[in-house]
Amino acid sequence: MKIRPSLRLYFFISIVLLGSTMTIGFSLLSVNYFISGLDKGIKSVMRELAKSPDVADGNPQHLLGFTIASRWQDTPSIIQTRFETPPIMVGELQKIKDQDSVFLMPENIYFILLYTNPEGEKRYISRVMLDKDRPATSISGQPIKHFYWIFFTALAAIALFAFLLTMIMSKIARPVESLKNWAKSLNQDNIKKPLPDFTYNELNVLASLIQDSLTSAQKSLNREQHFLSYASHELRTPISVIRSNVDLLKRLSEKAPLGDKQELTLQRIERAGLTMSDLTDTLLWLSREEEQTTTPESINLHEKIKQLCNELSYLLNAKEVEVKISGDTCNHPITATACHIVLSNLIRNAYQHTQQGQVTITQQGSRITIINSTSDSSSRTLAEVETDTKQTALGYGLGLQLSEKIINRQGWLYQVKECQGHYHVTVDFDNSARNHSPMA
Repeated sequence: MKIRPSLRLYFFISIVLLGSTMTIGFSLLSVNYFISGLDKGIKSVMRELAKSPDVADGNPQHLLGFTIASRWQDTPSIIQTRFETPPIMVGELQKIKDQDSVFLMPENIYFILLYTNPEGEKRYISRVMLDKDRPATSISGQPIKHFYWIFFTALAAIALFAFLLTMIMSKIARPVESLKNWAKSLNQDNIKKPLPDFTYNELNVLASLIQDSLTSAQKSLNREQHFLSYASHELRTPISVIRSNVDLLKRLSEKAPLGDKQELTLQRIERAGLTMSDLTDTLLWLSREEEQTTTPESINLHEKIKQLCNELSYLLNAKEVEVKISGDTCNHPITATACHIVLSNLIRNAYQHTQQGQVTITQQGSRITIINSTSDSSSRTLAEVETDTKQTALGYGLGLQLSEKIINRQGWLYQVKECQGHYHVTVDFDNSARNHSPMA
């Protein structure tokens, strides 16, 4: 399952990380400045002590916990032990700490500084700060661990920061969530209602843009539906006239037989009339409102397929094509008009594109599979190929597109694939099949 990124979560984590990083960074910087300040203070005291006049070889002075000696040998033995060599650089403070961790206070600290007095004489000023000599404060007899207090204080500060950030984000996110819910609830009934107030001006502008865009799209959809409805109704009359006259010409041809070219022309007119009739029915059905509910009817799909195959058999005239139909005789609850339009277009397309070979129509329950060969016959004339290509582009291709819209509206399964010179089309009139198919 793919986890979609959340802008709110991303913003929250980014701000918390940024705040935590800045807090830790400034804390470390403050500690560094604090320690550096202490070192500078000690160094300043040592420089003043270097001016002590009563310092001689073998007679070091001890003032305020510091030792002032004129020779390295006169410095405390612990200083000589910890600092293997005497300092060389004048005025450079050297320091050694006994510290188990950077997060804990040092146990022992040793300082040594080489400086010269106003007379130019060398002075070694040292200071030893031992843990045992440090005044200890305790709670219940246990030393206070400053690090733990600092750590828990930092955690409390981060938690407080996260809480305040959550409150701020909640105040900001609530109007955004309201905008999302409002946008999801929009339909043709409430799209023209006054805009609610989303607190912030930017969100109100965005809501206005959404409403204007959806209103424009709704108007375009209404124009399209009205055009389909009007066009379908207007086309029915001329199509009926064409089909009636074709029937009349066929009756007249029984008395006075037509020539081969005239017969071919009459068949093409009849074929075009049937195609336009089915296409008009498709357009009329699509022009209905999507909210209009249709009651499913019990349909025998096997009988329906045989009926349509007989009606469209004229498309296989003068073709070496074998049609195989298999299925069961069970009835299935299906929207009758939509089923008729889809099956009619799919079978017509299979017949139209098969010049030789076989068309296999298999029906299993509510699922129907149509397989036809896609190779053209080399015996067809160029004029016939061009004519059928134009019909495919203008008629059958549009019919398939409209059929696909009907299938999507009904929620049926629809699969198309081409392999090894064969075209496989599968449609399942059971709404639940689409959700369980891996190709849906």
